[in-house]
Amino acid sequence: MLAPAAPAQERTPGSNIAKATWSDYRDMYPQSPLCAEEEITLWTCESPQQVFSLCSSRVMTRTSGYMQYRASRNGKRTLTYPAEKKPPFGLFKYTPSANGDAWLEFTNNEYQYSLLDPLRGESSILVAGPGLSGDTMKIKCGGNQTLQLNYTMRLMYDSGVWQISGHDD
Repeated sequence: MLAPAAPAQERTPGSNIAKATWSDYRDMYPQSPLCAEEEITLWTCESPQQVFSLCSSRVMTRTSGYMQYRASRNGKRTLTYPAEKKPPFGLFKYTPSANGDAWLEFTNNEYQYSLLDPLRGESSILVAGPGLSGDTMKIKCGGNQTLQLNYTMRLMYDSGVWQISGHDD
């Protein structure tokens, strides 16, 4: 009996990603003040007054673990998405690109957030929504390159948020 074919839009990760473990990559993730010590800081952006971080459990699947986007201003939490710790499937979309770039997207209260993490260059957050007069707000960050780590990609794939890139430029 043959196994069912994978959906046409699903791309499986390479063996280096599929075999990546937390112990192999733990030292490559910076610690954010918004993520607890037992969590992974998958991505972070800090300015003198604001911190934006993507925090997760060390293991995520479609039905277990969690991932949250958190923001603070002057040390006070201003946003947690989603509000409850739950699996990220259906809440986030992660897209790795063939050129090494990666980005994560989600929508909260009609605002579209994009965490951009290019392999070369500065990371940024793009926010678009009704309160921004049709404009997109861009928050510049330093270079992260943590959304491209093999363990991050494994978590994104295992949790079901991995998407195929619409453009691999």
